[in-house]
Amino acid sequence: MKKNSLLQKLVLLLSLIVYLTILGNQYFSWNLLGMNPLTLSMLGIFISSLLLWLFIAIDWPSLLCLLGMALIPEVGFTKILPLSFGNITFAFLLFTFLLTYSLEQTYFIKRVTAWALHSRWAQASSWKLLIAFYCVMLCLGSFISPTILFMIAYPIFEELAHQFGFDKGNRNAAIMLFTLYTTIAIGTAMTPINHVFAITAIGLYEAAFKASISYFQYMMIGIPTGIFIFIFLLIFIKYVWKLELAEVTSQRLESLKSIPKMSREEKWIVTVFAMVVAMWLLPELFVMILPGLSAFFKQAGIVFPPLMGVIMLAVIRISGKPLLDINKAMKEGVYWPSLLLVAATLALGSMLANENVGIVALLNKGISPIFNNLSGFVVVLIFVIWAGLQTNLSSNLVTVSVVSAVAIALANSLDFSANSALIAVFIGFMSSMAMMTPPAMPYVAIAIGERWLTSRQALIFGFWILVVTILSCMLVGYPIGSEIL
Repeated sequence: MKKNSLLQKLVLLLSLIVYLTILGNQYFSWNLLGMNPLTLSMLGIFISSLLLWLFIAIDWPSLLCLLGMALIPEVGFTKILPLSFGNITFAFLLFTFLLTYSLEQTYFIKRVTAWALHSRWAQASSWKLLIAFYCVMLCLGSFISPTILFMIAYPIFEELAHQFGFDKGNRNAAIMLFTLYTTIAIGTAMTPINHVFAITAIGLYEAAFKASISYFQYMMIGIPTGIFIFIFLLIFIKYVWKLELAEVTSQRLESLKSIPKMSREEKWIVTVFAMVVAMWLLPELFVMILPGLSAFFKQAGIVFPPLMGVIMLAVIRISGKPLLDINKAMKEGVYWPSLLLVAATLALGSMLANENVGIVALLNKGISPIFNNLSGFVVVLIFVIWAGLQTNLSSNLVTVSVVSAVAIALANSLDFSANSALIAVFIGFMSSMAMMTPPAMPYVAIAIGERWLTSRQALIFGFWILVVTILSCMLVGYPIGSEIL
């Protein structure tokens, strides 16, 4: 563990003081600031948790957040645990992590990439090869974890860069790598399939308003918006940033030549994964054709498909071995710090939106009058800009947690003019579009750390794509979302 910096020590000290103060105020009736003790406690936990998530870590501060809320007399463990670890979103993410882990152990991602890059169309020119590479990354990014996909795609990028004669520090290579991880970010934003940021935003909305946002509804907004951003990204690299590609005689990549034939295990895993994705989309797609089946999947909820998929993979055996070793997948395939943060976020968001806590009343007196005078379009724009800027300066999940919590609390105040469901979709979308700074996402840190890309280049390129993303959300996604949600 790295030695704590002065800032981290100050954050830890401040958080300790905050927790001791709110506990003292609760149990010794200090009546600080003349505020309801429950309201002050939730404000203190929210602020200290935010500081710890931003500057310290996301694992144990999430547990501390849950403990702090559970120690409030009016709340307790019996209320907090069902809101966090017992929440549908938490269970859904756990099963989805397990399901995706099995797919990541196959050659499926490399196989699809090889098929696209070695096609006759892609082999016709260097530009077509590169466009094919980015298109397949966009498609794979729509249902594969972004960090995992980047780690698989990164060696392919290096091989492409060397074929074009680009070394580390070359501006053309920097543009290529930035475009790669930004394309993955766009794919991540386009769907909630296996993407924790969108799922968390939707989960917080559903917990607060007891209403649902289906995968199909999210994708009807996310896919057109994402494709619009992707097209502009390609226009930027060709005509604005002026990427210069050298024509090469042999464009078949060595790393994609020695992929073994599809095994029975891989065929089964891909089939099960495709079935799970189909079950997520069936309720909306087949509502007119098969209303009974559609109603069943709607009633079963979003947890049923991945849970069914995990059970099938654990039960089906080939050569005496299960397709999914759950014990191994629990250790290697589940990113527990993210799940802990999701648990804390779900509980924190629910408590902040609770009328008895009093934060909604505070916002109603302070911030709400400002928002009440704004149009729904402007309110949504504010949250889109906020989420976009914060996700590029801090963790994606912290962005989802903070922005969603404030949005939900405001939406519970009087005369909130904006579409709350649409705000939740855009928070999930914008939280995925992290590409400007190393804290934003691991792939940005890797790109800069490996010296293919400089911090300045990531910041400048990322800023322009962030502007395009904001405009796309409001000009493409907003009109569609207003009709759907």
